[in-house]
Amino acid sequence: MSIVVGVLAAGRGSGFILALAVGLFAAQMLFAMVRTNVRFWQNDAQPSEDGSPAVACVWRNTVLAALIYTWGATAMLAVYSLSSLVWRHWWQYGAAMALVAVALFLYANLLSSGPQSYRTPRALATLMGLTAAQGVAVAVVLVYLIFWGKLLTPRGDWAASYIFAAGSIMLALLSAVAVLTYRAISSRPGQD
Repeated sequence: MSIVVGVLAAGRGSGFILALAVGLFAAQMLFAMVRTNVRFWQNDAQPSEDGSPAVACVWRNTVLAALIYTWGATAMLAVYSLSSLVWRHWWQYGAAMALVAVALFLYANLLSSGPQSYRTPRALATLMGLTAAQGVAVAVVLVYLIFWGKLLTPRGDWAASYIFAAGSIMLALLSAVAVLTYRAISSRPGQD
């Protein structure tokens, strides 16, 4: 729904409506993020099939990140291919987000059914380090978009800036929640 409204808003040049559309998806992802992680904030968290709440936590947050990147790719590709907006880099950024989404879905699949080496405490800790780095990177993108006026530009990339801003906010929050949740689980006695 947010993508359809986003395409229509971009076609009309309405930044306010596009902001509402991307905000709608961001709100839905925030709800999903809290709902997904709240069970791990309690001491009686449900484990994954291999018995580890840490693996279940990492798997679920990886899928959420993949969904955010999928939304970003779809929004970018739809807004610029289906509206009258013109920006020459839209397909490159859309394709890059789609590639990251596919990589995250593949990693989530490896977490759930791949070799055990993907579920070791060391592998999960490494992934959490990458997740923290992602959170910092998207926070830097968000600062750039805001302080350099990219959200208010009259150029053709204004819609992309809205998509980047919403994606950055969602990924920064998800990264922080995922790392904090993983650390809480890992600090419990008897958890890996």
